[in-house]
Amino acid sequence: MVTTIKDSHPIARKEHICELCGCKINKGQKYNRQTNIYDGRIYDWIEHEECREIASELDMFSECDYDDCLSSEDFEEILNDYIHREHHNDITDDIAEDWQGLTKYEEVCKILQEFKEKGGER
Repeated sequence: MVTTIKDSHPIARKEHICELCGCKINKGQKYNRQTNIYDGRIYDWIEHEECREIASELDMFSECDYDDCLSSEDFEEILNDYIHREHHNDITDDIAEDWQGLTKYEEVCKILQEFKEKGGER
């Protein structure tokens, strides 16, 4: 079972890599840092604030249990499913052009912006 011993939202003093999207957390950027204990081992979980927010908005944590929670692969798959469902162009049989070539972090930010523009509708 995972036990969280600290949950903080610091400003990065150096670059980190987000555990969910795999992209850089830049120096000076606010992020989430969680210190956990699992199976007697202490470790830090680091993620963009936006990645945590989108994971919550898209209900990605609903099927997590204490031993097997959201992986970067699951995170990516759920994002890809959302983008395909919401932005697939049937004429070209591809994702809309403005969604191509984005990093996972850019996709996350773009989806969050969509939610804000739609007033929270998913």
